[in-house]
Amino acid sequence: MDIERDAYGVPVNPAERMQQVMLGLYDLIDEAGQADFPEDLIGELDLVRRRFMDNFEDRYPGYGEGRAICC
Repeated sequence: MDIERDAYGVPVNPAERMQQVMLGLYDLIDEAGQADFPEDLIGELDLVRRRFMDNFEDRYPGYGEGRAICC
């Protein structure tokens, strides 16, 4: 799927831009686990990710796919 981006490489579609942020959070959680950060801190990051997901789902119901919106 081609994603339309502006001159700075940022997705033009606001829902897609939010999804990219959530992908970044997911990746950060994975990196934190690999870097051996404490599970309680990783859990807090995951709670924040879930709050972002809830907000996203409220604003763009049915939009998105994959690890950005899953689990």
